[in-house]
Amino acid sequence: MRNEALRAEPLHVTIVGGGFSGASTAIQLIRASKIPLAITLVESQQRAGPGLAYSTQDPDHRLNGPTWGHSIDPLDAGHFTRWCEAREIFKHDPQALRPDGTAFVRRHDYGDYIEDTLRAHAFWPATGSTISILHDRAVSASQRGDTLTVLTEGGRALESKMLIVATGNALPKLQAPLEASLASHPAVIENPLDTAQLLDIPSRARVLLIGSGLTALDVLSTLQRQGHEGQIVAISRRGLRPRPQATLLTPATPASGRENLDRLLAPAPTFLTQSGVAPTLRSWVRALRSRIREVERQGGNWYAAFDELRDSVWQLWPRLPTAQKRRFLKKMRTWYDVHRFRAPPQNDAIVCAAEAAGRIEFRATRLLSVLPLEGKRTLQIRFKGAGGASDREEEFDTIVNCTGLDVASRLASNPFLLSLVKQQWLKPDDCGVAFAVDANCNAVGGDGVTRPTIRLIGPLTAGTFGDPLGAMFIAAQIHRTLPDILNTLDKAAKAPEAGKSPVLNFA
Repeated sequence: MRNEALRAEPLHVTIVGGGFSGASTAIQLIRASKIPLAITLVESQQRAGPGLAYSTQDPDHRLNGPTWGHSIDPLDAGHFTRWCEAREIFKHDPQALRPDGTAFVRRHDYGDYIEDTLRAHAFWPATGSTISILHDRAVSASQRGDTLTVLTEGGRALESKMLIVATGNALPKLQAPLEASLASHPAVIENPLDTAQLLDIPSRARVLLIGSGLTALDVLSTLQRQGHEGQIVAISRRGLRPRPQATLLTPATPASGRENLDRLLAPAPTFLTQSGVAPTLRSWVRALRSRIREVERQGGNWYAAFDELRDSVWQLWPRLPTAQKRRFLKKMRTWYDVHRFRAPPQNDAIVCAAEAAGRIEFRATRLLSVLPLEGKRTLQIRFKGAGGASDREEEFDTIVNCTGLDVASRLASNPFLLSLVKQQWLKPDDCGVAFAVDANCNAVGGDGVTRPTIRLIGPLTAGTFGDPLGAMFIAAQIHRTLPDILNTLDKAAKAPEAGKSPVLNFA
């Protein structure tokens, strides 16, 4: 069987997006396939693997989960931890290790891990499969017969039997009520991941952070490390910030096999799927609160009960009526996010110390307008008054955009996604969060057609599954989709003329 696989022509697969989603897809595919695959990973950045999230070089920007939750292959939860040990990451970064045995490493180290693991899988000897990286930008796609062709900005035409779209998140953009033109103002930092710009902020500047999630905590940590002395104000509608990661009372036993995967693939907990109880936000909140009280009576805390909900969101979210989903996004998402996306202990400690010293203020308010002041570098900010009070105006020396994801800007700034939408291969999901897919991540087009040869992975499917937004959850999503992907590829391999399409042509 192995010799037959090695003699066969490889089947071509194109993956657009070379961050974690694309890298994990390529690696899991090449490890699981019984037929030879020639995978081309299209990534516009200089490095494939780190993507947007893990390209930062700031030493205070850390993963918000332990190493055992960040393996690129969900069948081996200890893979990343072993990589860290082999490269003496904990020796060079002792602050990563916590007394309870967990480790929260720097995000740039994690980016190196993804890149290194991708490189190690460039050739898979069991089948002769390969992963090639094309540093280019996909701009459009077309189809002729059963062959899909992706065109790139550099003039390449990639022909394949399956297209996997894993473009992840776009660079942050200013959102309303901020005008797009403000991005060029010297006092506005549109991309909070640009550490160089953060380091240029004068130490006595009065800084406004628009948003108070994990991105804001990263920015605050950077400024505090630089000894920033000016006042920093972080605003959001409710003034909430991420809850800290739990400190374990007993040393952790890190997952090393498929423990994480088995937990994520297990049926949704019974307290959320009671027979005869309609799936509504109200019933789930009531059930969650009851479960938290039960866990606390047993000596536990809210983390354990909430994680049972979090781990099964991909099963629960599709059951909700669309009106309920939209209500969640409007009314409850903030509360969910601050419990779901928790702060690394190191960053939480930095921010708490600065808050206690009066250097940072978290404020619940709504931004109404931003006005550049003539002849000044500063900006005049108008905030909505609380409780019927008059609106208030303040001046700030610097604004940092920490508002997070914006699907509209992701689409508008990505010609490749626009091309797929215009051809009706993609359509927005019912809530307008991302794009519509079926249970196996097949693209559902605007023409109503489900396309098994076009798959979407990761954040692009958030509107359908609710929460494939972290490495552990994306890796699990890929794993549960693999059987259907492999079945589709196997059928393509058996079709006449399979494997004879060239991988790279000049258009």
